[in-house]
Amino acid sequence: MFQEVMHLLTKEYSIVLASGKEDIAEVKKIRKEILLPKYQNFASIEDEDLFLFNKDDEQSFIYLLRHNPTQTFVGTIRVFFINDTTPIQTLPMQKDGNVKGIEDLTKDLPICEVSRLALSGTLPKYKDLSALRLRTYLTMGLMSTIGINIFLYKYTKVFSIMEPSLHRILTRQGVNFISIGEVVDYYGMRMPYAIEREKLIDESKNILGQLTLFYLKELCQNSEKFWQFIDNNPYLQHSDIQLDMICRLFQKHGENLDIPLLLQDQNVD
Repeated sequence: MFQEVMHLLTKEYSIVLASGKEDIAEVKKIRKEILLPKYQNFASIEDEDLFLFNKDDEQSFIYLLRHNPTQTFVGTIRVFFINDTTPIQTLPMQKDGNVKGIEDLTKDLPICEVSRLALSGTLPKYKDLSALRLRTYLTMGLMSTIGINIFLYKYTKVFSIMEPSLHRILTRQGVNFISIGEVVDYYGMRMPYAIEREKLIDESKNILGQLTLFYLKELCQNSEKFWQFIDNNPYLQHSDIQLDMICRLFQKHGENLDIPLLLQDQNVD
């Protein structure tokens, strides 16, 4: 089953960084299909365009999930970051999600919050997987962007405000987010969580660990669009990003490179 899921999430589907206008249009399309109706069940959305893409998104890495056989995008997720130069210095869960009393946890920058996970309701069938099992695996694929991002940019902590089902999926994969507050009513009942970067992935043999390594290696082999995104983002510097170092590690260790070794080398660096 492990190899089957890896095949699903690396061959049948791919994680793509939204780096241009066409990609952002796809992000908006998916959010309009999935998030807008869902959120409107809990509150009125006064400005639809601002809901679909706003200032938080300009301060984020946004990823798309592509179905390769049809070349269509079916999912998206956002990694919002704060560093010393970003204009927004509070997490979305703080300013929008009513999460209070976490100021001490957010002082050591850079930090990030994972949010806006959206997965299409009309996914192509895949072999004998049930619709629920397929959605679970694709959700894991989208959440692997956390691992990808923490190695590209050395966040001290990762935050998220989650529904219980998503937290269970991550816990089963050894990604142990810790509760940092009470349940809040933010477009439905959700719990705020955080995890330190060293504890994000306990081992490299689980699916999230292997996906992280796969996509980092892919990025080393085709990094032009990624560097264009970094160069065009006013809140990121080339020197902030660890990709060159990661690529040197792949050259040095090859298939023996694993998550613990990657963490160790980054910490020394």
